[in-house]
Amino acid sequence: MTDSGQRRSLLVSFSRALAGLGLLLGEPNARIHAAAALTVTGAGLLLGLTLAEWAVVTLVVTLVIALEGLNTALEECADLAAPGRHEAARRAKDAAAGAVLVGAVGSLGVAAFVFGPRLGGLGPRLQAAWADRPLVVALWLGAIALFLFHGLLRRGERRRPARGAGDGKRRRVHR
Repeated sequence: MTDSGQRRSLLVSFSRALAGLGLLLGEPNARIHAAAALTVTGAGLLLGLTLAEWAVVTLVVTLVIALEGLNTALEECADLAAPGRHEAARRAKDAAAGAVLVGAVGSLGVAAFVFGPRLGGLGPRLQAAWADRPLVVALWLGAIALFLFHGLLRRGERRRPARGAGDGKRRRVHR
């Protein structure tokens, strides 16, 4: 393969990965995780985390979102392999959802260790940030609210394209 062919292949791979990220963010649970990631990022900026703390927080946030992506991919594959209700598909989906739950609970433990001792200082720092840069704080809080509420309001729905067509309509999913 030529250098230009390798570059084109790499660009195609990245564009497909970005498309997958877009599909993932269409999932209600992923939006809730995104709201949590924005919340943690803002709190970390306000509270002045150390580099080691940022490394741990970044790793945990990335892990939970990656697990949600794998859960979504497995659910799609299970639905394709076993349309309708099938016990093996249900068990596979439940196991994948359980993995996301383990990651999310673990992230709460990390948050307790990293942010717990500093929570008393969060209110005054948020007020100071609001006084200094109200637009930035308002946009941050708005983004958190958007992801969180949109994820919560769409909890029972997932995008389900028709086989092969990809019509993008929302359908109620029953497990």
